[in-house]
Amino acid sequence: MDLGLDGTVALVTGARGNIGAATCAALQREGVHVIASDIGVDESAATADGLEWRALNVTSEADWSGVIAQIEATHGRLDILVNNAGIAPMDRIDAMPLADFRRAFEINVYGVFLGTQAAAAVMAKSGTLREGGSAIINIASGAADKPAAFSAAYCSTKAAVRMFTRATALEFSALGYPIRVNSVHPGAVESDMMDAIYARYSELTGMSVADLNAAVVKGHPMGRLVKPDEVADAVVFMASTAARYSHAAALHVDGGNANT
Repeated sequence: MDLGLDGTVALVTGARGNIGAATCAALQREGVHVIASDIGVDESAATADGLEWRALNVTSEADWSGVIAQIEATHGRLDILVNNAGIAPMDRIDAMPLADFRRAFEINVYGVFLGTQAAAAVMAKSGTLREGGSAIINIASGAADKPAAFSAAYCSTKAAVRMFTRATALEFSALGYPIRVNSVHPGAVESDMMDAIYARYSELTGMSVADLNAAVVKGHPMGRLVKPDEVADAVVFMASTAARYSHAAALHVDGGNANT
């Protein structure tokens, strides 16, 4: 099946994380030129992965403007934006510093807003070059719909990402922009982030990491955590012409967790 991705250009944020790395690789396999971005990247360092690396702090308006300008000057187009960068601070509500709560919104929500804002003009032009237009895919979470203790900041930010996705999709359509905007909602993913969440939950509750993992797995009807490649495959679909009429949609990749 031709997904209509060969020769397109994509920007992926948080590319050094598990989901980000898997997404970059999956897009590459479909012939996409991938600009991989993350905070603190050394752009001069040689890489063997075939990716074009850019340093990007998603909370910086100046960084976003610079990276998008570089992409437009170098490639003349941007077909796909994957807003993947995110953090998951876990703490008691009555003990969490405001700075930590605010930081979650700065990265998880403001970063998505700034990226969408900075990329809109070039993506609107690029959207005329391929069937289904350009595609913005925001990585949300099952936590947008199913809250959990000690994760008020994370759940709140991912719910905000979901609503921002829907509102942006409607607004871009009203403006006549050929840009589809959708969100992907993973369940608990086998990742460094999940390992850190387990460790912090264990500190807060006294439960062992093994018991926490067993409880999380039990919440996924298919009986295991999500693999990063499975999230990446969903992103590829949403970016492709196969999803050319998917707009303001939330694609859950969670083994049925959202429906239990």
